[in-house]
Amino acid sequence: MMRSFLLAIDAGSSSIRCTAYEYHRHHSGGGSGTHDDKTNLAPLSSSSSSSTHSPPLVTAVKGVSHAIPLEAIVPNTGHIRIHEVLAAIDNCVDETLKLLRQRMLSCDLTHSYPHQVVAIGFSTFVMNFVALDIHGDPVGEVATCSYACNRDDVVEECQRLRESLGAETLHEMYQRSGTPLHTSYALPQLRAFYGNKDNEAIAKTIDKWSTISSICLYRWSGRPQIQMPISYSEASWTGMLNFRTCSWDDQMVDLVETCDGVVQYTEDDLLVDEEYTEGVDLLPPLADFDAALPFLREGTPRYNDDGSENSYWERWPELRSYPMHLFFGVGDGAAANIGSKCSGISTSEYPVGSQRIAVTVGTSAAARVCLHLPLSLYPGVDESNITIPPGLFCYRVHRDRILLGGALTDGGSVVEWARTMLNLQSNESFDACLGQVSEAYEQERTMAGSFASMHGEVTMIPFLSGERSTGFRGGAKGCISGLTRETTPSHVMYACLESVTLRICCILQLIHELCTSQSISGQKPNQCIIVASGKALERNTLWRQMLADCSSMDVVVDDGSSEGTSRGVAMLMAASLQQSEFSDSFATFNNIDEPLNVSGIDRPSAAVSDRWKIAKLAQESLIEAIAPTWNKR
Repeated sequence: MMRSFLLAIDAGSSSIRCTAYEYHRHHSGGGSGTHDDKTNLAPLSSSSSSSTHSPPLVTAVKGVSHAIPLEAIVPNTGHIRIHEVLAAIDNCVDETLKLLRQRMLSCDLTHSYPHQVVAIGFSTFVMNFVALDIHGDPVGEVATCSYACNRDDVVEECQRLRESLGAETLHEMYQRSGTPLHTSYALPQLRAFYGNKDNEAIAKTIDKWSTISSICLYRWSGRPQIQMPISYSEASWTGMLNFRTCSWDDQMVDLVETCDGVVQYTEDDLLVDEEYTEGVDLLPPLADFDAALPFLREGTPRYNDDGSENSYWERWPELRSYPMHLFFGVGDGAAANIGSKCSGISTSEYPVGSQRIAVTVGTSAAARVCLHLPLSLYPGVDESNITIPPGLFCYRVHRDRILLGGALTDGGSVVEWARTMLNLQSNESFDACLGQVSEAYEQERTMAGSFASMHGEVTMIPFLSGERSTGFRGGAKGCISGLTRETTPSHVMYACLESVTLRICCILQLIHELCTSQSISGQKPNQCIIVASGKALERNTLWRQMLADCSSMDVVVDDGSSEGTSRGVAMLMAASLQQSEFSDSFATFNNIDEPLNVSGIDRPSAAVSDRWKIAKLAQESLIEAIAPTWNKR
């Protein structure tokens, strides 16, 4: 039997990873996600399949994954080490295909079992934006943009835009794009780039701006004589896409194209395809992540469009087959939600009708929810009825779904910072400190009203790297208040965990209010639950309990969604393939609904509800008190 595989590339800001997933074409019969042939292929996690459900669309192949650590972004500047990133992606595909070939060999190594790679897809750190020359190659590191930008010139550009546009115009732009004016988005970064006279020479070489995944697809597909689109998802994270119509926002485009230093190009021979919208001078055409463009469905060609040899033909023979689907990139946050089984309102179990909110705490932290909001059947027409609450972002996942939520630059990094500052670098001392925090919090849960004595009255603002959600205040700094001679390391560690929890719950409150008050496409959940992911949450039961108590929601750990971002890419690819192969398949974008494999539930305690209200008030009061001291540029 021919077995089909997908390659999911996760281009993160600290590492590049490629993982092979087996694709299971669902059918009406039973079946299993595992096989007992001599190739020893099996799902990455035995819990990812259940005898009471159909086999999953995808299962990760044990040992067929390769990662390369890489700091993809230059600190503070936001510039992308684009050449290193592209090389690392190619090398990860090299090694993953090599591992797959080895896995598919028979035990006596005499032959290979029939298999094919049917698709490759991406998640990427977002935003990423890269300037290309007329040959489709990056012009240089300085002409790149990313979410991790905190340069003074971009901060100043944000301030100029605030003053010139005014609050009403900025609010209207926010409601169209789903993003506030902030240094992490493309508009101020592009204006700062083109307004810098030192960039005049390199600006003249720029033909289009693109993304990491689209650059890869352009190279792999034979450098077609066409402007390569970027996905709605990646475009949305630039902050310049109208997420309601999936077109570039005209006002923002004008704000970029009227900058001094912008060189205008007219592409008279731009090929127009109904799969994507017409491009503008600087910005690329747009398409959904699974747009069925011919040159992305025909496998890797032997020759580039200009007649030169395509090196990937020899390098990756598995990609020559027809059809071999190349998918545009999706934002890593969107992929993480899909991969952690938070694609929308549950129609399966735990419980039916619940809205799953993905909360991830790693180095950073985020809370996000997928909502069903299809594009209008009429191009450029906005038929949505959603109002984005100030403090949240809203991005496109694909044509049928949006991703609404918020993010903190510092999540688990706050704990790591405190661990270093308090000299708790040995596991023994760190574990002992966390044990004291856990004991103190457990006493609070059983002895309501003793907040001050247990906590030490220490309050923290965790903006060590500035503030994103919910205030998006420029120049924000961290702060610890309430220190006395009696303050201990456990009091400070307690305040760190509490502070991040409080900021996450500010995001959760806005999400909950929107989901339960606005009927989006006629859907309202009967309740909201949190699905926790990220090593910091998965390994820390205390933090999960704090999150449950502060949010008044159940916090669930799922046992079957390891490597959620990569898995999300594989699920999106598989759903698209399934939709195209079986028109009556359940696996549509309207609902990639999977049952949770619950390994643990932390439920909120009403006994500490007042304690968290006091803590929230203390933190908000501290922020208001010290915000005037922050750099207001």
